[in-house]
Amino acid sequence: MLIEQLELTDFRNYSSGRFQFSRDKVVFTGPNGIGKTNLLESISFLSILRSFRTVSGREMVRLGSRGFDLRCRIDKGGLREDLRVVQALSGRRETFIGANRIRRSSEFIREFRTVVFVPEDRNITGGSSSCRRRFFDMLISTLDSGYLAALSNYHRALSQRNHALKLPERAAVAAAFEPELAAHAPLIAARRREYAAAVEQEVNRMLLQRGKAQFRIHFRCDYPESSAEYLALLERNREREMIRSCTGIGPQLDEFEFFLDGKLLRHYGSTGQIRMLSLLIKLAEFNLVRRSARERVAVLVDDVTGELDEENCIRFFETIAHADQLFFTFTEFPSLEFFRDAEQIVLPQKQG
Repeated sequence: MLIEQLELTDFRNYSSGRFQFSRDKVVFTGPNGIGKTNLLESISFLSILRSFRTVSGREMVRLGSRGFDLRCRIDKGGLREDLRVVQALSGRRETFIGANRIRRSSEFIREFRTVVFVPEDRNITGGSSSCRRRFFDMLISTLDSGYLAALSNYHRALSQRNHALKLPERAAVAAAFEPELAAHAPLIAARRREYAAAVEQEVNRMLLQRGKAQFRIHFRCDYPESSAEYLALLERNREREMIRSCTGIGPQLDEFEFFLDGKLLRHYGSTGQIRMLSLLIKLAEFNLVRRSARERVAVLVDDVTGELDEENCIRFFETIAHADQLFFTFTEFPSLEFFRDAEQIVLPQKQG
């Protein structure tokens, strides 16, 4: 077992909540809207300091509160540690391991890993390019703290440069952020290309087991993958971008195109193919995290098996069974044999 205890204060719909876990499989049950997904989100946030539902920390703060407080106790192979995240509505965040304040996010997120399965995963294949970028950003950040730091620094500099571009008299200010963008963009592109190839290989391995199809990911970026060339391009584009008030090149516009048997999935894939490939891509993520991460891995499943036929449901459970701990949400406790040894936690009608 990985996570032994979870505490929430002013997080989403929870004014307070405390949960003890005693098994490797945990099932949260209760009616829709009761807060089951919020519990999965809190566990994921304690792992990677990012939400799988929103990019804004404000949305996770309980209405009327000034911030939230999350805590969990984890078992790291016999060594127990207490993790804590305190985030204010203003965005200021503090992290702790035990009594020690951790000032660098990269040091905090080394404690455990999570892989999340949610109904919205179908958007990875059938949705917008931002959904695919977000999937790869979450995957790579889970395994590479250097990537997470580069991505955060890049977007911080991008926001500042875009703000300066809106004011013609601040051209010099916009230029000041360009070296920061140029320093991080090539690394982001390189890691995205590397992990796109890894996901492609993993999905094709699973497709081969089913005797089906050929999957391909085409990663496309519109900028040089050399810091010096990237910086020079930013300088050449600056005057035109001041007219548009935004930066027109960079990782924020990267695209991952998914092909099945040579056909672009989001245009020509059937609903069934899009669902199947989205699930396989997420299972590829789990396999990569389980093999690559030194930390223990928890899988969080938010009621995604309802759309699966029996064969794919069995394959899904067989794959994720290798995690160190599994958390599920259902409206009612499932009757499947897989859950015979699971711990059920029934959520009360009113949280707080």
